[in-house]
Amino acid sequence: MAETKKADFAAIAKDPKFIELSRRKKRFLIGWWVFSTLFYFGLPIWAGNTTAQSDIGNMKMIGVLPLLFVYALAQYVVCIFIALYYARWANNNSDRLTDDLLRGLKTK
Repeated sequence: MAETKKADFAAIAKDPKFIELSRRKKRFLIGWWVFSTLFYFGLPIWAGNTTAQSDIGNMKMIGVLPLLFVYALAQYVVCIFIALYYARWANNNSDRLTDDLLRGLKTK
């Protein structure tokens, strides 16, 4: 039976390439998390404070759809955009750094 080489996770965590990868992913993901949280919680807050017909949320935007409905539909578009943007970012940045880290670990 072939022996499996155990990974030294302490050494991986101290590797400068892993630290750089973690820093970049954290900076990228926290920024988008803050934006999306504010964007998504804006809808129930805005809808909860919409009471009168004269409110801007009830203003007709596309045909008979009020601005709040358009904002709710825009959340789907933003969700898809963030997913596609993250996939592109990961392919260009995160995956490259991960490959460099794995190649460096294999040579050790």
